[in-house]
Amino acid sequence: MKRARVSVLALAGTYIGTVVGAGFASGQEVLQFFGMFGPLGIPGVIVAVAGFFLFGFACIEIGRETGASSHKPVFIEATGKALYPLLDLVTAFFLFGALSAMISGTGSILNQEFGLPWIVGASAMAIATFITVLTGLRGITYAIGSVVPFLLAGVFLISAKVILTNGLHMGLPPPDYKPPVGHWAVSAFNYVSYNILMAAPVLSAIGGILDTKKQAFTIAALGALGLGAGLLLVYLTIVSSLPGIAGFEIPLARLASQVWKFGQPLYVTIFAAEVYTTAVANLYGISARLIPPGNRGFMLVAFVTTGVALLAASAGFSNLVRVVYPLSGWAGTVFIGGLAVYLVKAFIQKH
Repeated sequence: MKRARVSVLALAGTYIGTVVGAGFASGQEVLQFFGMFGPLGIPGVIVAVAGFFLFGFACIEIGRETGASSHKPVFIEATGKALYPLLDLVTAFFLFGALSAMISGTGSILNQEFGLPWIVGASAMAIATFITVLTGLRGITYAIGSVVPFLLAGVFLISAKVILTNGLHMGLPPPDYKPPVGHWAVSAFNYVSYNILMAAPVLSAIGGILDTKKQAFTIAALGALGLGAGLLLVYLTIVSSLPGIAGFEIPLARLASQVWKFGQPLYVTIFAAEVYTTAVANLYGISARLIPPGNRGFMLVAFVTTGVALLAASAGFSNLVRVVYPLSGWAGTVFIGGLAVYLVKAFIQKH
C-alpha cells in the first residue's frame, strides 16, 4: 500500500477489533440484541454480517475517496452539510458513552471474578487506552490488529468448551427479561447501526490511507466475516446457557469459569484485550475530531476525555450497554441511511 504501508489483513483486524469490545466480549451485547430472541437470533446474526460488510465498505470507501483523517468528510458525504453538525455531536456523545462502558466493563470483570476493587481495573484500562492513543493511527492499527487473532481464537476456544460441556440447545431468557429493541430484525439492524456509527472515525481514517476500491472491499469483507464468526459463537454459547446465565453482569466470564479451570484467567485476559481495542478506537475517534492528531492540544484532549469517561463509567456496565447502545443505534440510522444511498448511487453509476 503506497500511503499506508499497512497490510489489508491488519486493517481488517483493526475493523474487527474496533467493534468487538466489552459488550461483545462479555456476552452482554449478544444477549441483549440476539439471545433474547432465542432461535430468531440466528437470522439476526446473518443480517448483522451483511450490514457490517455493506456499510463498513461504504464508510471505508468514502474515506478513501475523500482522503479522510477523521469521520467529518465521510459524514458530510453521507448525510449532507445540514445534518452533519447534529450527527457529529451525537456521535461524539455515543463514542464517549461506549468508552465509558469499556472502562466500566474492565472494572466489573475484575471485581466479579477476582474481587478486586472496581476502580483498580477501570483505572488500569483508562491509562492503557490513553497511552496507546498517543501513538497515532499507525500505532493504533498495529496495537489492535496484533491482538485480534488472539481474541477470535480465544472466543472460539471458550465458546466451544462451554457448548461441548453444557450441550447445544436453544434456551429462552426468563419471562421478565425484555430485549431493548422489540423485533429480531430491527434489533440486528440497530446493532449494526450503532457499531458502524461508533467505528466510523477509525473506518474513515483507514479509508483515507488506502489506494484502491479493491482494498476497501477486501477489508470490509474480511472484517464482516470475522465479526460474524465471533458473533455466532458467542450467540450459541449464550442461548445454550439460558435462562440461568441471564442475570450475570459478565455472562461469558461466568460460563468460562464454570466449565474449565483455566477458563477464568483465560477469559479475563481475552475480555480485557477486546475492551482495550474498542476503548482505543473510541478515544481516538473523539480526540481526533476535536484536535487533529499531531497537534499540541491532542494529548490534553485525550487526557481530559479519558478522565471524564472514568468518572462516567461508575454508572455500571450493564446499564451503559442497555441504554447507550440502543440509543446510539437509533441515532446511527441517519448515517446508515446516507451510506445506503451512497451504495445505491455507486451501483447505478457502475451499471
